[in-house]
Amino acid sequence: MENLIKCIAGSNLPPEIVEYIVVDNKCTDNTEQTVISYQKLFTNIEFIYVCEKNQGCNYARNTGLHISKGDYIIFLDDDVVFNKDFFINYINAFRAYPDYEIFGGKIILPKPNFALPHWLVTEGKYLRPMILINLDKGSENKIQPLDNDYPVSLNMAIKRSAFEKCGFFKTDLGLSGKKLLPGADYELFKRFSKQIHSWIYVADASVEHSMKQCQAHKSYFRRRLFGVGRVSYRLNSFDAKKKLFGLPLYVVESALKNMVLWIKYLIKNKPVESFFYETEMIQYIGCIYEHFYRLKKNDLPV
Repeated sequence: MENLIKCIAGSNLPPEIVEYIVVDNKCTDNTEQTVISYQKLFTNIEFIYVCEKNQGCNYARNTGLHISKGDYIIFLDDDVVFNKDFFINYINAFRAYPDYEIFGGKIILPKPNFALPHWLVTEGKYLRPMILINLDKGSENKIQPLDNDYPVSLNMAIKRSAFEKCGFFKTDLGLSGKKLLPGADYELFKRFSKQIHSWIYVADASVEHSMKQCQAHKSYFRRRLFGVGRVSYRLNSFDAKKKLFGLPLYVVESALKNMVLWIKYLIKNKPVESFFYETEMIQYIGCIYEHFYRLKKNDLPV
């Protein structure tokens, strides 16, 4: 977070035209004291500090939203860094596209400052873009359809009118402490897309977002992708003619197919490929788990 505050302090934006809101979501990194110390150091910038006791990224985002006063809200994760023109580039895009309500910037995945495990890659066919995010749509601003293509919440801006029209973040989704149930961005833009059909890619509003060493563990990827499977099944229609207890049989077939590929590459001693297909299988297992979880709660027809 300290690097983020230094980026804010070094920006070319006049401090009086923006408000900086820091939402402490039960953080363990002494957030309040960090904000207080940097407030004393950068006296020309006012940081609005607030503590959100309900843990979860969407609780934090909603809290920041309700406190903010501006027409546009820029959302940033606390571990991103950017150059001095970052905010100016967003503001220029707001002015150039006044009829649009959703904006998103480039996200650069730097090379890690630690040795990657042999099963993990940061580019290519076997990259996991839902975890290792590298969003680059070119060097020019452009209008993008809001379908399966949308900004990422660690670097995005949304006009207040979009929330007033479509609702706020759902607090039962999103990463929360040790609970790795993702889908916050996906659900938000899936809901928004019913009324808003395009967004603006802001090429020069770029951030760097590094992978943490604590994420470079198989258990982390397994838990995250199990959650992806759960959320996918929760938010989408998985219709099929052939079902078992209401579960589409092709979900089971897909899990088995990926299990075969996992074992195949495991035997061939190809760790990247074998772990990729293992986690593909895990996503489908997440779908199956979500189906029977909802069935138990009488949320689904048999």
